[in-house]
Amino acid sequence: MVEVIIFVVGILIGIIITTIGFRKHIAGSLRVDQSDPDDQPYLFLEMEKKLSEVLKKKYVILKVNIQNYISQK
Repeated sequence: MVEVIIFVVGILIGIIITTIGFRKHIAGSLRVDQSDPDDQPYLFLEMEKKLSEVLKKKYVILKVNIQNYISQK
């Protein structure tokens, strides 16, 4: 029983450390606008870090923001 508790606590600590690490490396967000049903979604890149800083990296992490900005009437 003690081994199971230690295992679960270890997994939780790993999840917390990974989440903090990913948040530290987020370069910005990818905004997806699907407000026009007859057209493909519009994609917008909103950077939080400087472009020169992002260009030095091979991979970046983006948050995905799905939000329709044109109202459906």
